[in-house]
Amino acid sequence: MSNTAGKALEVAQALSSARFVLITSHRSPDGDALGSELALWEMCGLLGRQAVVVNRDPHPASLAFLPNLAKAQVTERVPAELLDQVDLVVFLECPGPERPGFPELLPKPLVNVDHHLDNPLYGTVNFVDPEAPAVGEMLLAVADAAGVALTPTMATCLYTALVTDTGDFRYSNATPRAFAAAQRLVEAGAQPAAIAEALNDHVPARVIRLQALVLGTLELQADGRVAVITCTADMLQTAGAFPEDTEDMINIVRAIDGVKVAVFFKAFAPDTVRVSLRSKGPINVQKLAAAFGGGGHENASGLTFHGDLPQARAAILPGVLQLLEKA
Repeated sequence: MSNTAGKALEVAQALSSARFVLITSHRSPDGDALGSELALWEMCGLLGRQAVVVNRDPHPASLAFLPNLAKAQVTERVPAELLDQVDLVVFLECPGPERPGFPELLPKPLVNVDHHLDNPLYGTVNFVDPEAPAVGEMLLAVADAAGVALTPTMATCLYTALVTDTGDFRYSNATPRAFAAAQRLVEAGAQPAAIAEALNDHVPARVIRLQALVLGTLELQADGRVAVITCTADMLQTAGAFPEDTEDMINIVRAIDGVKVAVFFKAFAPDTVRVSLRSKGPINVQKLAAAFGGGGHENASGLTFHGDLPQARAAILPGVLQLLEKA
């Protein structure tokens, strides 16, 4: 038995032994987070287990098409009456136990399924595979270990997880393993054309208005190798938008010819700035994020800076320039 199959079996056994499973992921859930959560929720049901999906933040509008989305709750704290019922917690795509924003869950038996290199194996059961293209792909192994056949709705959720985390199969994690998973998911009922349309062709007008404001802040530094954009609470109010509407905006400026690193400062609350980092090629932004308590992947990471926007810029941007010098 391979290590992947062995770890997937441990997860499957934990699910089968539980009565009530709470599934969550990192704050500001993306396609891999939410798609994986909803697929695992359905898997638990097929195993005869009660399950619930709970997130701290709302999902982006682009993911509104996902099957069973109504099963995902958004709350600042897990209600005590729900917590009392839960006997197993599953964290998906969380490189640290703090990422979901629910410290009240940590005393519970915890399954940690992730593909970040810096994951410290904080779970009771740990299935961590940095070579996996997406957590959604890892759940295929869990389904196999549990003896659960893929349904079309599960396939849709897991294909969405895969396609979003590989950047429509444009990123370096678009490996043979990713395409093998995609083939399997399509054969199980995922419809790539319909999913692509749902992800890309139903953008709310408020998102475009916000995008215009954010792109108006564009700064090109270091001879055009660094792109910096900013979003503030005032911009959200002007556009009638929400924090989750900023999803993927950083990839617009990352695509600028000559840009090696893109930085997105999001100042939505007093003395707190969320910072997204994206890079191309061998520039490892994960190291910079980790220096400020964040994390992620080599080419896509994030962090939360405790301070105001000028302080965040003064702290982060010199580090970005140092990354360029070392590359």
